[in-house]
Amino acid sequence: MNQDGASLDRDRLQRAVHDSPAAEVATAAGDRPRTYPLTPFYDPDRESVVVTSPPAYAGKVDTVRENPRLSVLFYGAEEPFVLYGRGTVHDDDLEANAEYVQDLIRAEPPSEKREGFTKTSSLLDSRVGRFLFGWYALRLVVEVEPVRVEPLANATAGSLPAWPEQGVDAGEAASYDRLALTVVDADGWPTTRTVRDVEHRGADAVVLDTPLAVEDGQPASLLCHWHTPDLSKLGQRLFRGRVSTAEGGTRVRFEPGSSTSMRNATRLDRLRFIWTGKRRTRAYFRQQDGPEE
Repeated sequence: MNQDGASLDRDRLQRAVHDSPAAEVATAAGDRPRTYPLTPFYDPDRESVVVTSPPAYAGKVDTVRENPRLSVLFYGAEEPFVLYGRGTVHDDDLEANAEYVQDLIRAEPPSEKREGFTKTSSLLDSRVGRFLFGWYALRLVVEVEPVRVEPLANATAGSLPAWPEQGVDAGEAASYDRLALTVVDADGWPTTRTVRDVEHRGADAVVLDTPLAVEDGQPASLLCHWHTPDLSKLGQRLFRGRVSTAEGGTRVRFEPGSSTSMRNATRLDRLRFIWTGKRRTRAYFRQQDGPEE
């Protein structure tokens, strides 16, 4: 595991994990990337990074089954960097996975991140909590074996202007404090860079100032998200589309094709989150059982 030819400081990696309520985790289906904000944990016994998802949102990690190459942008680290690694999905026992994740949470040093997850765990111990959020407690686990790291000079994000053509009003746009663009590099690794400047060009395009080399027509994803330090409130929108060079090759033009969003900031958001989570969890298990004979 190399960092510019030197051995990766595992203590530094562990500190970055502990300092990160969320990191930007990028996977790819072939040359089509997608990036989600996921909470990282660290397993010192396996010397690996761990990210998880409830089965209701299995799509955030399912791609790893077919393509284990992924990247994690630790933008909250003291010295930001991208970790490239190979992921393994563990889904044989979702309840055992939940216990494993709880052990990782308890091993974290005191922080708002740990406090937030501890409060969620306490809620899940109650009868009402199990009824409302039992589906959320179940866990798919992705174990990331580190391969290499790439230091970043700057991971400070810019802002997103209102984008009515894509259904993003001024209030939603102003909420995002993280913007990240992802493409798959020539070696097949999804790689993410922070977006610092955004300008809309027409109804379906945005120009991004970000240090990524792209090819015209290359698939890409643009992630916009925000969260409180304890993750009690959050919002995210993922655009998927294609990129091309613009303005003499000094900028990147992103043409969105579709987007998905999630928000958990108000009581109404929470009710929608619960309803959607229950419905998707049932669909997940029906799919696992397969069609009836």
